[in-house]
Amino acid sequence: MFVGHEFLAFALAGTLTRRTGRDARTALFAGGVAALCALLPDLDVAYGFATYLLAVTDGTALSWDAFWGVTNGVHRVVTHPLPVGAAATLCFAAAVAIVPARGRGKETRMQNRTPRGLVSHTTLAIVASVVAAAVIWAMARVSSESAAVVAATYLGTVCVVGAAVGRRFGKESRLGIGTPTLAFAAGVGFLTHPFGDVLMAAPPPLFAPAAPSPLTDRVVFSADETVNLLNILFVEVATVWAGLFTYLRLTGHRLRDAFAGRAVVGIGYAAAAFVLPRPTMVDAHYLGFTVVPLAVVVGATAFGRGATSRRVRAVRALATGLATLTIAAVAYLVAYLLI
Repeated sequence: MFVGHEFLAFALAGTLTRRTGRDARTALFAGGVAALCALLPDLDVAYGFATYLLAVTDGTALSWDAFWGVTNGVHRVVTHPLPVGAAATLCFAAAVAIVPARGRGKETRMQNRTPRGLVSHTTLAIVASVVAAAVIWAMARVSSESAAVVAATYLGTVCVVGAAVGRRFGKESRLGIGTPTLAFAAGVGFLTHPFGDVLMAAPPPLFAPAAPSPLTDRVVFSADETVNLLNILFVEVATVWAGLFTYLRLTGHRLRDAFAGRAVVGIGYAAAAFVLPRPTMVDAHYLGFTVVPLAVVVGATAFGRGATSRRVRAVRALATGLATLTIAAVAYLVAYLLI
């Protein structure tokens, strides 16, 4: 779900913002902010990678399994829980509200900052600071000091990103998107992220460090590991389709205008069921490292050249590649079940 997180958040935030009566442009930006915030919890992989490199110097093997064996102690455990997501949302909102936006003169910005607004911004900053401090303290007490350091670094990064977003898109900028809308979009990204990780490996501790998680094992669709893996792929593909449909709807385009018929070549991937080793959760690369490159290549051929803009051609490439991936996965599943 490294990709699915972002597309799901974009679809939810974009659709809900539009349904509240906001214009399509605001909904697009809200979806983009939500997608960005849905990406941030996975930044803990960078910390895990550094931890793994240190472990390698102490004799840990160089392998994919060894990497996850070391990093799983940090990945998902610190940045994914809902309390941390709530703290991240408040930190993001406070940074958006406090940092002055660019794009307007200093006098205009000062005129927009009324005493009431300054009080509300200060209150938000205090609440965010208290909640963030409480989460970091609880992490240190319940988990470890290293977990608290990761949490503090993560929330600090969120503040930096929030400040950058507020400066570019905030109410005082030319785009003029209010803090509540940006905070809502951020919350969608942060708080939906952990639910996308309940299908692979161990699910994140949803309520840590406040309470035990109700999910102790991953959600399984089928006892057959290969069928289960394909179902997970279909979930990921569905989230990407949802994001794509949302984008097309908000920009006034139709799917048939962004789709190239060459995606039907994905049917040929059915042959992989006969020549490749059986992919499972442990050996998912047999599926991922073959079907995804196929979709990328077919999608790239649909980018092409023409009078249309690069954005339109990029959407066509994405839609064609995604359709290729969908058709290929279905073809493989049918062939696998018939073997």
